[in-house]
Amino acid sequence: PMFTLMKTICLTVLLATIASYPSESQTVRIGDHVGGFAVQEPSGSTVKYSSGNDKVMVVAFISARCPISNAFNSRLNDLYLEFSKRVEFVVVNSNANESMEVVRRHSVEMGYDFVVYKDIGNAVADLFGAVSTPDTFVVDRKGDLQYHGYIEDSPNPAKSKNRALRLAIEAALVGQPAPIAETHAFGCSIRRSQQQPNTIGAAQ
Repeated sequence: PMFTLMKTICLTVLLATIASYPSESQTVRIGDHVGGFAVQEPSGSTVKYSSGNDKVMVVAFISARCPISNAFNSRLNDLYLEFSKRVEFVVVNSNANESMEVVRRHSVEMGYDFVVYKDIGNAVADLFGAVSTPDTFVVDRKGDLQYHGYIEDSPNPAKSKNRALRLAIEAALVGQPAPIAETHAFGCSIRRSQQQPNTIGAAQ
């Protein structure tokens, strides 16, 4: 079963659609102030987030269908359970081909302790420059981006050597820069909408 899973993951990487990257003018970089953005909760209501409220924030982009993203589900949930009292977690699905119903059903099946939001028009993915799932970001207490990259360096937890997201969270909590500011997120390309973002997404 593990061999089959890893073979499926490798095949998915090889066949993943080339991502359409957002314009650089839209995207925050390490050290930039993130500002505000909005997402859609499972009920359909809009939720607005604002960085720089003296609380560390983790923004994670995941998929319901990507086997690579799903390989990290339990590890992301474990980080949430460990840090959620001190860190604000915003877990987002930006895939245009994964409906809110698909996201809701997947969340129940996985038993997530966090809410998974929809990113309508992939405006939040464009703001952060997320191109694959999973892709994660750490924003410090001042609202500045301190980390962008993978959760860990291997889909197989037994082979992980660099737990970069955890290290970035721990550093941000004590006011230090991430030991490694950027790593290369790997996984399935985010399927972006061809439509222009509406009022949900990057806040003005």
